[in-house]
Amino acid sequence: MRVARTRKAPAARMLIVVAVAMLSAVTGCSDLLSSDDEKSPQPGVSAPASDGGSSGGGSSDGGSSKGKAGSCAVDSCPQLPTPSGDFTGSGITADNVATKVTPFLTSLLDDLDKAWGAWFTELNWGDPSAGRKLIEPGTTFETDCTDGDNKIGAVSSDLKNAFFCGVDTQPNGNGKATEGTIILPVQTFAGIWQGDVFGASVPSVIVGDFTAATVVAHEYGHNVVFRIAQALNIPDSAFPQGNNRELIADCFAGNWAATVFDRDDLSVRNILQAATLLPLIGDSGPDQGHGTVRERAAALTTGLTGKALPTFERRGQPVDCLTKYWPEKFSA
Repeated sequence: MRVARTRKAPAARMLIVVAVAMLSAVTGCSDLLSSDDEKSPQPGVSAPASDGGSSGGGSSDGGSSKGKAGSCAVDSCPQLPTPSGDFTGSGITADNVATKVTPFLTSLLDDLDKAWGAWFTELNWGDPSAGRKLIEPGTTFETDCTDGDNKIGAVSSDLKNAFFCGVDTQPNGNGKATEGTIILPVQTFAGIWQGDVFGASVPSVIVGDFTAATVVAHEYGHNVVFRIAQALNIPDSAFPQGNNRELIADCFAGNWAATVFDRDDLSVRNILQAATLLPLIGDSGPDQGHGTVRERAAALTTGLTGKALPTFERRGQPVDCLTKYWPEKFSA
């Protein structure tokens, strides 16, 4: 049973809004939140995984199996439910990463499953739970995804990337073999609490739980796109185009973060931890595949508040992301 708590005072909640506004004020360049959707990796960055064009529509266990699939339109799309559990601190420090990181990543995926699972259920779109592969230190995982025309093959626990692969099959949170897998290198995630953010040196005092959570939620966002395509039989050619392939995943990550805000568990520190990512993930110019820092900040804040400029007049919802970043199928 969840214990009732006093909601944050309006002033405290306003501080969070101000912190979110910082998301649109930072600049930088690199590639961190890459996924299987990206086709042309940036120089000096581990290549994102491609599934060879087979991650699109069609039926599978992830699609709707009983009854008629519902629709998501501007005036009739359900809200993303807020999971009942609290989002509390992981307790991870530089000294205990060896034992704490894997349980924390697992708890993040569990929370994402609860939120998105309830939303998919309401739409009769099936189960969106992704396969999971947490690559433990000292181990590797053989992925069937490709980098261009070449199979990636063995992925180590210290790969400076996390990604979603539409053709890898791994157990989901319930132990069911599931096509479409989120791949998280545990050793790389552990580096976050030691000031190593996917290969970038960052003061450890400004990164932490929500740095990792934003990455995981982004990769889950790619999974959401994949599951929607399965449910609605959307072909690869009708997937989000250009930068929108990454921006919609950022936006869906913001949707989940909004549920943390709704639970009064989103702090100014959390927002700053997410903001620290932005100089590391944005493209240096337009139309390079991921989005500029400002574009990615706008996607996250759209997911959080429904607008590129945050107000928290309401929570951002999936329909905000779908109509803005997937107009091919969900135009307003």
